[in-house]
Amino acid sequence: MAKGGKAPKKKLQIPAAPIADRKRTGNPSSLLPGAASSGERLCWRFTHVDHDGPWGFDQMEPAVLCEVLRKLADCESMTVSELRNSWRLFKEYDLPGGLAKGALDRLTAMRRDDMTKIQRLEFTGLQRLYGFLDGNVFHVVWWDPRHEVYESKLRNT
Repeated sequence: MAKGGKAPKKKLQIPAAPIADRKRTGNPSSLLPGAASSGERLCWRFTHVDHDGPWGFDQMEPAVLCEVLRKLADCESMTVSELRNSWRLFKEYDLPGGLAKGALDRLTAMRRDDMTKIQRLEFTGLQRLYGFLDGNVFHVVWWDPRHEVYESKLRNT
C-alpha cells in the first residue's frame, strides 16, 4: 500500500494501433468533398415525418424510395438560394393558404398548426415532398405521390 493507506493507481495501458495502409487519417470533415461549404447547402431532417397520416412513407414502393433518396442526394449539392431560384423544383406556400383540409387537420394533430409557411419539392409528375425549411435544413413532413396536399387549380397537374 502507498502512503496514506491508498493503493497505487494503475496506469491504463493503451494498445499500440498501427496505421493501416491506404487509409486516410486526420480530420474526417476535411476529407468530404465540399465540406467547406456544406453549411450553406441543403440538408435533411426526418424527425417531423408524419407517420400517422395519409402521406407517410410506409406505403412507398422500394423502387420509388430509392428514386426519392437519389433526388434528395442531388439536391444536397444546392444552396438554399439555388433551390429557391429553381422555378419548378421548389415552391413555398403561406399557411393555411390552399392546403387541403386533411393536411391542415394533420398539422393540427402534429402540433405544427402554428407554422406560417410550408415548402415543397416537386419531383416527377404528381410527386411532392413537403416540409419546413429552416435555414438550410429541410424538415421533411409528407410524401405526397398523388398531389393531394396542395391541390392545384391548373389542368393536367
